[in-house]
Amino acid sequence: MNHRTMVFLFTFLIFSGAAFPDLKIEITEGSQDPIRIAIVPIGWNLDDPSRGYLHQMVSSDLASFGEFETLTPQEMLSLPRNEEEVFFRDWKLLDVDYLVVGTASQGEVPEEVSVSFSVIDVTREKTLRRSISSGSINYLNSLAHVMSDRIYEEINGIPGIYSTKIIYINKEGSSNGKYHLRLADIDGQNDLALFSSYEPLMSPDWSSDGKKLAYVSFEEGSSKIYIQELYTGNRKGLKSEGGINSSPNWSPDDRYLSAVLSKAGNPDIYIYDIKENSWKQLTDHFGIDTEPDWSPNGKKIIFTSNRSGSPQIYEMTVSNGKIRRKTFEGSYNARARYTPDGKSFVFVHRMDNLFHIAVQNLRTGKLRILTDTSLDESPTISPNGNVIIYATKNQGENILAGISYNGKTKFILPTDLGEVREPSWSPILKQSRSTRLF
Repeated sequence: MNHRTMVFLFTFLIFSGAAFPDLKIEITEGSQDPIRIAIVPIGWNLDDPSRGYLHQMVSSDLASFGEFETLTPQEMLSLPRNEEEVFFRDWKLLDVDYLVVGTASQGEVPEEVSVSFSVIDVTREKTLRRSISSGSINYLNSLAHVMSDRIYEEINGIPGIYSTKIIYINKEGSSNGKYHLRLADIDGQNDLALFSSYEPLMSPDWSSDGKKLAYVSFEEGSSKIYIQELYTGNRKGLKSEGGINSSPNWSPDDRYLSAVLSKAGNPDIYIYDIKENSWKQLTDHFGIDTEPDWSPNGKKIIFTSNRSGSPQIYEMTVSNGKIRRKTFEGSYNARARYTPDGKSFVFVHRMDNLFHIAVQNLRTGKLRILTDTSLDESPTISPNGNVIIYATKNQGENILAGISYNGKTKFILPTDLGEVREPSWSPILKQSRSTRLF
């Protein structure tokens, strides 16, 4: 099989609808005051019949995290296809905040569909944005995600996350079952295994360009860090340094990996230079230093250490090695991850012997507990900073769950795959579909 064929097949598996969804967002507690939005059925001006219903896909996207309440066409008083056909009175009677109307037509090449749509503020009777999004008629769900991202950004002022993806570790049910490194769209579609092993897989992390993954595999009998290219499947194992090799985390410029090694006898934080193929030790303490995460500007690393006697969160300035303790409330704080704006961090906090997901402001130190479940771990934050997904237990099963950053919306991602854990959210991914604004 030549390289081009391999890339095509891998891309097809990821972006086609061939794989059945295993994860599916189920809202358990929605916002008390969601934004009401109506996605009017898109006018279909193509000879070929629609192979899906774009308005349903976009409505499903926007409703998935509980921030929006969407209307069905049956609830609508009219079905305009453009701005000129909109009667604001109809939508104000339905207490609609925003309206989306549009039409689909043949694109510039065969099998391409081009959707022209408008996002309208009903209260102000004003068009916020007119957009054109194009994509393959065979992958309408991807085109719908692009449209949803644009609509979300116009309304909320931050990027949408409907085109993002998630990787996670799945273990088959039996004690001798396989471990799988799995990739899925954030709505659960196109779920597939990127790598499988009968030995444990751990700690997946995305590169900031979304093209590579780093993770830990025990396939050779001991822990080893691997880098895998997403679109080719090519993987490279870093030289095992003896002892622990764990917790890889990409720097924002993808030049370095931070990780935990114990080659000097004790688990410490190191950074690996991708170009130079070399390690540099950052911490040197008799305590255990682990779970590093780079700050968004690449100047600091936050990590877990028991150097004070119990697991707490510390922050290091990479340039001079200066370390400051950041958590003081509670006897257990671990697995910190910076928010995308670099102002706070999300982490696992123990209170009353229960493990919760919490967020703390880096400047003020103010701590806020987000979850009310009991065995929460491995939080990962959406690239727009608005949603957190984490691993937890539900009726004795290991599942993924989520919560909005403001705590107003909660959801679970049930699956019949077996145990699921250690989620990692992708960055905003560059789309192969075009989007034009005018």
